[in-house]
Amino acid sequence: MHKILSVLIGCSLLLTGCGLIEKAIEDESEEFDLISTIDGPYELMEEWLRNNMREKGLFHYLYFIDKAEYSSGNNAIRQLMGSRLLAELSKEDESWLPIHKKNLDFLFKYWYKEEGDKGYIFYADKSKLGANAMALRTLVYSPYYDEYEDEAQNLAEGIYSLMDDEGSFLPWYKEPDYEYDKERLLYFYSGEAILSLVEYYERSGDERALEMAIRAQDYYIDRYVYQMDKYYYPAYVPWHTLSLNRLYKITGNAAYANAIFVMNDKLLEILDTTNYIGRFYNPQTPQYGTPHSSSDGVYTEGLAYAYEIAILVGDEERRDHYRAALELAVQNLISLQVTREEGNKHDYPVRVVGGMKVSVTRNEVRIDTVQHTMDALRKIVDVVSDQ
Repeated sequence: MHKILSVLIGCSLLLTGCGLIEKAIEDESEEFDLISTIDGPYELMEEWLRNNMREKGLFHYLYFIDKAEYSSGNNAIRQLMGSRLLAELSKEDESWLPIHKKNLDFLFKYWYKEEGDKGYIFYADKSKLGANAMALRTLVYSPYYDEYEDEAQNLAEGIYSLMDDEGSFLPWYKEPDYEYDKERLLYFYSGEAILSLVEYYERSGDERALEMAIRAQDYYIDRYVYQMDKYYYPAYVPWHTLSLNRLYKITGNAAYANAIFVMNDKLLEILDTTNYIGRFYNPQTPQYGTPHSSSDGVYTEGLAYAYEIAILVGDEERRDHYRAALELAVQNLISLQVTREEGNKHDYPVRVVGGMKVSVTRNEVRIDTVQHTMDALRKIVDVVSDQ
């Protein structure tokens, strides 16, 4: 019964938000072409990605535009999300191969470790489930997958070892020596891990990976969809949307499509339609985080995957609603890009041209602000081009 109620709640949320989003897109532009709007900015993002790989094989992590200096900080998961994008680009265009190979060599020389048949990413004295998932995703997409088949299998084994019989994950393979919020970490890591296992199954044909992914996905659907009132947090929506999208295509299970719709209908409650139109932020829910283009990017990407499922199942109302929301979200993202004209006024144009600012108030570019936006735009082009 609670499963049916969750879908009905999603429908109610959809009807509530439709008018605001459609009105906002009508006010913004009478005629809007997603593909032509995306093309130029996307090419600039690719330029930024090429220009911001460090000599040793990692991306520049964070750049303060006004100070003209790099941050000394770093983050393994965000670096690895950039690595996965590089792997995918390298399959499409051989000119990316040297950059991808340099990055891959660094990661598996310095960050990858093994314990028996279990592989993991070890960075800053800890190993995150999310980092291990992103490393596996990087190999799955890589043209060099055959050379790293054993490492991919070991990473999958490491992820399996963090799942209990019900499908719940632990957030660390190697725990840190400080207190942490397990629930909050798993808002991000659980979907990332499931997605990596589904993609690994698609690349390797390993049925165990699919079985484990389904076990985990069913557990988190119960938690994040059917018990949404208790556990909702928007950060889990895009990652579980991506994994559910793939599982729906593999299994045809309608529960997976319905879960996507419930989560994304709820997510659109925070889509700004009145102030900074198209960003995913509502000041009435500050507990969901501050405005950030990396969040905007991954929410937009997830929405593009939800839009694809709405098309596949013939849900015309959601298809049109999600499409209108995507148009607003894309316009917001592009407004945050450092244009060539703006970047050429900078002392170091290659550090900023094509980069995505963190927000309208934070003049910084970070690897994942660019990567998330590129992934979002790539998926939109993929889905829209098929229409």
